Amino acid sequence: MSDQEKKQQVKVRYNETSSLYASQFIINSSAEDVTINFSSGALSDPASGETVLPIHTRITMTRAGVQRLQAVLANMLAAAKDGKDAIPAKAQAKLPNIKQ
Repeated sequence: MSDQEKKQQVKVRYNETSSLYASQFIINSSAEDVTINFSSGALSDPASGETVLPIHTRITMTRAGVQRLQAVLANMLAAAKDGKDAIPAKAQAKLPNIKQ
């Protein structure tokens, strides 16, 4: 087995554990990358009467990264549609037991 064929275990560390809900998004793209702007939803500005879409998070990815994300999301949605949305145990993160 070559070095490239060996499986590498990657540990995930969350620097920020909170998450923000997003129900709306705006996409901007160039020839090199794609930026996804996330929002929790539109708000009405009482001062001006305008509807405003406040962006709370922006993520920029290469086009190759977006294609990988698209494939993962498509697989996840297809599995959920088929009722196979459970994550296999060997694919789940192994988190340490923390005593509080």
